[in-house]
Amino acid sequence: MAEIKLNFLPIEQRDFSFRVYRKLRTDTVVNDDTLYTYSLPTDKNASRDRTGYLISFHQREGFEPYDVFFLESRDLTKKLLTVKLIDQLRKSSSLPFNLAESKYNGDRIEFTLDELSHGRRVIFLMPYFLESKGKYGFLVDYKFIKNADVPFDKEVQKLSLSLDKAGNSNKNYYTDKYRLLQSFLRSAYNDFQSFPITDDLEITVSHALCAMQCMQLGKKEYMFHHSSTSYSQFQGIRNYGPYKRVSASTQFIFIFEDKYRSFANDLYLSLVGKLNPGTFPGLEIMFKLDFGLDSVKRIQLEDYSKQALLKAVEKVKDFKRQSPETKFIGIYIEDYSSEDKDETASENYYFLKYHFIKENIALQVVNYRKLGAKNALKWSTSNLALQIFSKLGGIPWLVKPNNSNCLILGIGSSHKRDPKTKKTTKYFAYTVCLDSSGLYKSLDILAEAVEEESYLEQLKKNLVILLQSGKFDSYKTCVLHLPFKIKRSEIKALTQAVEQVKQMNFVAIKINLDNKFFGYSSHNTLVPYESSYVQLSKREFLIWFEGLLYGKEVVDKRLSNPVHLEFLNLTDNNEPNSRDYLQDVLNLSGANWRGFNSRSVPISIYYSKIITEYTKAFEELEEYDEGAISNDRPWFL
Repeated sequence: MAEIKLNFLPIEQRDFSFRVYRKLRTDTVVNDDTLYTYSLPTDKNASRDRTGYLISFHQREGFEPYDVFFLESRDLTKKLLTVKLIDQLRKSSSLPFNLAESKYNGDRIEFTLDELSHGRRVIFLMPYFLESKGKYGFLVDYKFIKNADVPFDKEVQKLSLSLDKAGNSNKNYYTDKYRLLQSFLRSAYNDFQSFPITDDLEITVSHALCAMQCMQLGKKEYMFHHSSTSYSQFQGIRNYGPYKRVSASTQFIFIFEDKYRSFANDLYLSLVGKLNPGTFPGLEIMFKLDFGLDSVKRIQLEDYSKQALLKAVEKVKDFKRQSPETKFIGIYIEDYSSEDKDETASENYYFLKYHFIKENIALQVVNYRKLGAKNALKWSTSNLALQIFSKLGGIPWLVKPNNSNCLILGIGSSHKRDPKTKKTTKYFAYTVCLDSSGLYKSLDILAEAVEEESYLEQLKKNLVILLQSGKFDSYKTCVLHLPFKIKRSEIKALTQAVEQVKQMNFVAIKINLDNKFFGYSSHNTLVPYESSYVQLSKREFLIWFEGLLYGKEVVDKRLSNPVHLEFLNLTDNNEPNSRDYLQDVLNLSGANWRGFNSRSVPISIYYSKIITEYTKAFEELEEYDEGAISNDRPWFL
């Protein structure tokens, strides 16, 4: 059986206990960095009867001694490991270090390797209990921490190991991380190899990463016209045609300034299949979509003022009124660039996008800055064509599901916060409704409120209304895909909602793309195979959505980190077959209609993330109405 080395350094000791001093917690606020709040049994003989205590690792007046068994409170045991390790490092660390605390990720001890103008290169240790091994220890990994005033530029991406020294996608990402990790262990391991946690107990941290049994999910298989199947999206469409064609006649409205006329002509020829037939044979050949001079119109922009853009929208609406049975799509050409990774598009883009969505007309935006460069269209036209086809209502492909007759709801939220007070001023939640085959069904608003209490009530009420509306009656199972940062109060509201819906079985999976886990294979690239997974606990798994391919053990780009998944127990139903649902999550990473080689993450979460970015930008528009984005077209592609 193959193994993956998890980025986890286990401690050798098991079955240990340690003494703390505790006092019943009250509502009084205590400002003391050496006091912690944890739940413990009120009595050793009644371990299920727990309550909150103030905890100290040293004797204090008014606090009673209590001996904690290492499994009695995992969070408290991890806090002890952190505190005692820091005590040790203050005496012996050869590297500067600091404690970073996070509401979502917990304590992390950061060792600074280098402090640069862009930020810090660090190796972190984070206490963790690996349930599948029954061991405590420390997660260890490399991270580049960017300074707040530094833009997310190429240098930051190089220091983060996403790009190599030449500025290209870092195909040595895994080996570079491993090299830094091993270098750190050689130089600093003696600083934390062993340290006391009680007067008579010293623990020892392993020097070797923890070997985990590696299991394999099935390969993603795609369905095309007449249910023909292939393991390749591009070749499947080319050989068999799309799963479902666009039935209505279509019109393509090019919207651009005169200075982009030459580029617009190149774009047209590329979509026809005449400019780069070797990489894209044309919309008609690939997608069976009529595309020629008879189906193309042009709207000339005088400038990029809102008045000019609204005038363009009105012209498209006129075309639609004249031919109501025709499907229209705008192809808007703009020139935009930004160094800020959070600023992915211009204000004009969002303004025009919103007004097209409001009129239920598809829009494809083409960035001249990105695609006007030499050979850029050659490699991008197939993805542009895929997005255009999907926005017009076509279905390029579906994935072969493991659980048929299964509804997937990707829950997303876009809360607005006051930058000064940090308080939430508006709550907003929605769901991307999908089939387990990757078929996009709809985008539905679940809640919008100023007060959290009202928001949670709406969330619960509207989810019940959606599931009992009749449009999902054919589904027997509903799987909720939840983002990592979802609040407990939101999970509680969702739980109360599903308890009211009796006609479906429910499964809930929390999916974390940006997690603290990593792993290395025994292959010389150190990269695990795609679809590999390890089990961290009864309900937690780590999956490699990207990795080596059997028969093609070559890395030609920077491969993404593994994805962490956790099954939540929302109802009293029997335990789900986790492998079947893991397979469907993996399959959904192949249902991304944004591109043939799009980021390999489940679309239930990826689409929700994209929609959040759109809604944040739309919020800045005076005329924005949340209800406008709710429809059955994938406008966000």
